[in-house]
Amino acid sequence: MYDASTLEEPGARLKELRRRRGLTQEALAEAAGLSVQCIKKIEGGGTARMETYRQIAKVLGVQTVWFITPGSPAPVAESGNTALLADMRAAITPAIGIDGTPLYGTADWDEVSLPRLRDAVDAVALAYHGDRYDHLAPVLPALIRSAQFHVNRLDGQDGTDEAIRLRADAFSLAGRYLIQVGAHDLALTALHQSLRDALKVGNIPLAASAISLQGWAMIRQGRFREVETLCAHAAQEIEPRMSQATAEELAAWGWLLVRAAGAAARNNRTADAEEYLSLAQTAGARLGVERTDLPGHWAFGPVSVALMRAEVAMVSGEPAQSLAAMDGIDPAAGRPHSSTWNRGQIERARALVDVGDADQATEVLAELMARSPEWLRYQQRARDVAENILRARTRMPSAQQREIADFLGVG
Repeated sequence: MYDASTLEEPGARLKELRRRRGLTQEALAEAAGLSVQCIKKIEGGGTARMETYRQIAKVLGVQTVWFITPGSPAPVAESGNTALLADMRAAITPAIGIDGTPLYGTADWDEVSLPRLRDAVDAVALAYHGDRYDHLAPVLPALIRSAQFHVNRLDGQDGTDEAIRLRADAFSLAGRYLIQVGAHDLALTALHQSLRDALKVGNIPLAASAISLQGWAMIRQGRFREVETLCAHAAQEIEPRMSQATAEELAAWGWLLVRAAGAAARNNRTADAEEYLSLAQTAGARLGVERTDLPGHWAFGPVSVALMRAEVAMVSGEPAQSLAAMDGIDPAAGRPHSSTWNRGQIERARALVDVGDADQATEVLAELMARSPEWLRYQQRARDVAENILRARTRMPSAQQREIADFLGVG
């Protein structure tokens, strides 16, 4: 039996396993849909995107996480986001004084008003789902400080549970925003607090939302097996009785299963992903339509499940199945929030390129750029699609394709 632990570096491990499978670099590259240069780069000690590792792992018959080994990361230049997110960090992870008190300050000038805090949380949720990220950066820290202030001032009095619930909501929104801008570790810190607050007041749907969002951040970090285990276990714990389940309970259970499916598919566990999706589809069918009015500013329904089914098909290298899943969405079922729908459209564009329709893929990206430019500019997946479109062209890129490439920073 092959023991990967005897080799520390992914490149050395890949080279050894490739030889044991009787494959040349050229044969592996062809089977994985990659260039020979890419395989040579990895085996020579270079790194690759998680998607590239997934394609290689699928050919070699191992899980994607097989490539991930502990080690000290290479030093990198400090990102400009460090300074830009300083106020957010101060609100989420405040300095702790000598007496153990967090020094987060307040945005409320000693005035307690739960209705005002509730309105502020709702306004920030509208901004997030409206893709107004430039608006969120300055207001989220103030919202978190306000929520902290209310919880501390009301401590044990009437309204304490509501203040804690609103703080859970505020941290959840901060976590979502931070995932979008790539600050995954800070997002997880915010989501851990959201989960603790939700559990403290017994709000299981809000707790499930926090767990699912943790899974989203962790998938971005390549922690596929962890996410599958986390979300599948939570789904098992809260599985509702279908005949009596509320919309909130169905959505909470369904989103955990959807997230587990996404993680399993990325770890080359397609059969398990399909099983999770089948269960999630049960919850979506029970709701009948996409619900966007759920606690925690969450959305779930049959469309969310169909979009994940399309994503899983793309991860599994089945673009035609992905397009079929999206084409089968009933317009009468409604739509999820814009970020979920938009991610599905990027998958559509990617699938269209893969089936040879780069022009239609260009139209999809152009529509996204016109409708949600602030959201689109943060999406690495969109940049990948734009690069694929340019590579697929047999003639000079069109003006529209050049505009998209310039917008996304694709050379």
